[in-house]
Amino acid sequence: MSRFWRPGSEKPTAAIVEDEEGGVLFLPTSTSSSSSSGFGYASLERQRQRLPVYKYRKAILYLVERHATTIVVGETGSGKSTQIPQYLKEAGWAEGGRLIGCTQPRRLAVQGMTMIKFLTDGVLIREMMEDPLLTKYRRKNSMLESADHLPNPEPAILSVEGKGYTVEIHYVEEPVSDYLQAAVNTVLIIHEKEPPGDILVFLTGQDDIDAAVKMLNEEIQHRGRHYLGCYSSDDLLILPLYSGLPRGDQDLIFTPTSKGKRKVVISTNIAETSLTLEGVVYVVDSGFSKQKCYNPISDIESLVVAPISKASARQRAGRAGRVRPGKCFRLYTEEFYLKEMQPEGIPEMQRSNLVSCITQLKALGIDNILGFDWPASPSPEAMIRALEVLYSLGILDEDAKLTVPLGFQVAEIPLSVWVSMRGVKKEFDEAKLRFAAAEKKVIDIREQLVRIIKRFGIPLTSCDRDMEAVRKAIIAGAFAYACHLEGRFYSHTSPTYSQNVISLKKPNIRVNPKWVIYQSLVSTDKHYMRNVIAIEPSWLTEAAPHFYQFRTPNPALH
Repeated sequence: MSRFWRPGSEKPTAAIVEDEEGGVLFLPTSTSSSSSSGFGYASLERQRQRLPVYKYRKAILYLVERHATTIVVGETGSGKSTQIPQYLKEAGWAEGGRLIGCTQPRRLAVQGMTMIKFLTDGVLIREMMEDPLLTKYRRKNSMLESADHLPNPEPAILSVEGKGYTVEIHYVEEPVSDYLQAAVNTVLIIHEKEPPGDILVFLTGQDDIDAAVKMLNEEIQHRGRHYLGCYSSDDLLILPLYSGLPRGDQDLIFTPTSKGKRKVVISTNIAETSLTLEGVVYVVDSGFSKQKCYNPISDIESLVVAPISKASARQRAGRAGRVRPGKCFRLYTEEFYLKEMQPEGIPEMQRSNLVSCITQLKALGIDNILGFDWPASPSPEAMIRALEVLYSLGILDEDAKLTVPLGFQVAEIPLSVWVSMRGVKKEFDEAKLRFAAAEKKVIDIREQLVRIIKRFGIPLTSCDRDMEAVRKAIIAGAFAYACHLEGRFYSHTSPTYSQNVISLKKPNIRVNPKWVIYQSLVSTDKHYMRNVIAIEPSWLTEAAPHFYQFRTPNPALH
């Protein structure tokens, strides 16, 4: 039988292979291991049987065999992602060289399991562009694949209850002025007064998390000096958790806590639904998260700290009831929860730039974007803005169809070097100066792009350290994001964008250039450009004569 591995226990003898499309394959080389999970409570198989999804194993396999689509609904921790792929493999769905795919929203949520392919939604979409029927995931010779017994086209829906204990909810009596300090204080109170059990703290982003880790360590050292050993850094293992975390630090999050110690995981909202942390008994909920917002009129993408929804608050509280009855300490009042919090959050589709999404839909053959049955309909302004950008780049033609070959090639290429390293800040900024990123991510992306370009049959040529050629190449795809300096601030050169007063975000150059191209705009108290390069204005008319024209200034006006 295939084995399930928990980080912290002895790893199974398996090859972990990153394939060309960006997925992760787990290929077992031996099935002789019979070691326990490392927790010492029970055998691996008995632990699997304790998960809520186990009692539905036969029902799931029955429905998968007889329906073209099976939808399994269950709470985080019910065993959906870890167990269902194993059930399918054990039932023979991976025979004949076929794969079982398991999508996860982030690479961080992917941890070791059996012979399946882990991939993000984006990787799966790129595979669909090359192989729309996803033939390598389809099983051959199913018992019902004869003409008279085709699978039922109607989807089957199965609900799996979660494995949860009662969670005691605590609110603050008065609103807190500093949720970061309040979170640190609450962790220390829990550690001092509550029985053993790990603590999960929800904050907004890496800045808050790093600050909280530092504040906790400093406070523990201070109290340890003044309270004769009541506090010790040896008692608390304080760990950050966010999506840009290196693989080695991720593994620490999932390692079982040593006896006599308490783990404190300080996380973004990634720990709400994407993954399960065993051992958590206490949750500290700041009530806030960082949320992406996009204004299609100004083309400004903002990352704002905003109150979470009631749905998110319930998800966070539920993290405390996985192993035994737990407690959730909410750093907001009960009145705020009942009267101010929205029932649900705004879907990301309705607050995002749609350029990539529409490109992918077009590549999959969905041309009627305005009439498409969106799960959550984006605004018409966002769709029109995306269509305008794609048309100006030559990716769409006058009939709003992907151009050949450019449009289809762009749809397959995972563009944007810097987006993949969300969460890394200071170290990442320094790495960008050397055109390299943490964990050599830029090199990995370059290799992936080279494979795609070779598949397209496009010849590879080197710029031979000619950075002007690199900048012109960037202009070819980002000419609409040009700005020129007027006094102390920049303004858009493109007439299709509203005229905003823009500043450079933490400029790494001594003198502000007169003309620049940026990757994105962010908004805090001001508008800022991120990832900026200096350009010559003549390059804009060379790259996009349909978009820019030189105008001779009228001497009479000066």
